[in-house]
Amino acid sequence: MTKDTVNNNSNKTLLIVALLILAYIANFFVVRDLIKPGFQIGPQETTVHFNEHLVKALSLGQYRLTSSVLWAETLLRSDIKHYNENDLNNWMFHRLNLITTLDPYFYVSYLYGAVYLSIIKDDLKGASTIYEKGLSVFPNDFDLNYNAAFHYYFEMGDYQMASQKLSKIIDHPRASEHLKRIYSRVKAERGNLQDAFVIIKGLYEKSPEGSAIKKRYEKSLFQIKTELDLECLNRRQTNCSKTNFHGLPYVIKNGEWQSPEDWKPFRIKKRSSHL
Repeated sequence: MTKDTVNNNSNKTLLIVALLILAYIANFFVVRDLIKPGFQIGPQETTVHFNEHLVKALSLGQYRLTSSVLWAETLLRSDIKHYNENDLNNWMFHRLNLITTLDPYFYVSYLYGAVYLSIIKDDLKGASTIYEKGLSVFPNDFDLNYNAAFHYYFEMGDYQMASQKLSKIIDHPRASEHLKRIYSRVKAERGNLQDAFVIIKGLYEKSPEGSAIKKRYEKSLFQIKTELDLECLNRRQTNCSKTNFHGLPYVIKNGEWQSPEDWKPFRIKKRSSHL
C-alpha cells in the first residue's frame, strides 16, 4: 500500500468522523427543540400482580418480613389517580390484599390502606373488602370500626353497614356522647352535614401531616362548613360563622352571602339522597 493510499484512507476516515460529529451536533439541537409527546404511565399499568402462593414459597416462611417490604414499597409508589372501576383490579387493592394475606395481623395496612383506597383512590369496593378482611381479624377495634362506619356512611351511603360498625364501638370508652347521637341518627337513616363535619374533623386531626388523606379530609371539611355557614347566613340566623374553613371571610354579592373561594357541596359518592 503506497503512502498516498494511506493518506487518502486517513483523510476519508477523518471526513467520515467529522460528518458523524456534525450529524450528532445537528441532531442534538434539532431534537432539543422538538415538542415530545408526554406519556403518563402509572402504577396501575406497571405493577406486577404477584401470585400469593408463589410469594409464600419464595418468602421461605418469612411472611411478616415480606409483607413489611411490600408495604413500604406500596407506600413509596402510592398514587392519587382515581380508580373508577368496580372490579377489584386496582393495583393498590391487589397489593394490600397480598400483604394482609401474608400477614393477617398487619393492622396498619387495614387501617390506612382501606382509608387510602376509599377516599383517595375512590375504589369503594376494594376498600370495603379490606375493611371486612381487617374486621374479621380485629372485630372490636375502635378505629377500624369507626373508619369503616365513615366509609359505609359517607362514601357509600350504606346506613345499615355503618350502623353495624358503630354498634361494635358505641359502648367503647372512647365513644363520645356525640358519636352516640350520630349512631341513633344513622340507625334511623337521618344523617346530616353536622354529623359529617364532626366525624371527618376527628379523622382529619388524626391523619399524618401533609398526607394526601389529610388534604382530602380538609377539602371535605371546607365543603361542608361552607355549605352550612352560607345556609345559616342567608337564612339570617344568629351565631353564624362568617369565615370559611381557611379563615377567609364570606362576602355579600347581590344581597346574598357567597363564598370567597370556589366550592362544591359535599355529597356521598354513590348516593346523594341521604344528606
